[in-house]
Amino acid sequence: MPPSSRWSASKLRTWAEALDRLTAGEDVAWMEWDRGPTVSIQLTGERGCPEVIVEDDSSMVTVRVPLVPPDDWIVSHRLRLDRVVDHWVPLLSE
Repeated sequence: MPPSSRWSASKLRTWAEALDRLTAGEDVAWMEWDRGPTVSIQLTGERGCPEVIVEDDSSMVTVRVPLVPPDDWIVSHRLRLDRVVDHWVPLLSE
């Protein structure tokens, strides 16, 4: 059963935009203006490698995870996102 709300398609589009910005060498924040946690990716974090930061203002919890991803990690994410969009977005708009 597909998710029923249209905002899901919007979140997929904003993730695609975030991947575009990461490809261009920019840090990103995703779901920043939504209710719930914000997911940020810093390409050069505190330890000199990419970091994923999840901040939840309501619980005041922040998690920072340094990563050493493979060279093609952004391309890999883009391919997986394209598959999700191809499958789910038509179902969301029905």
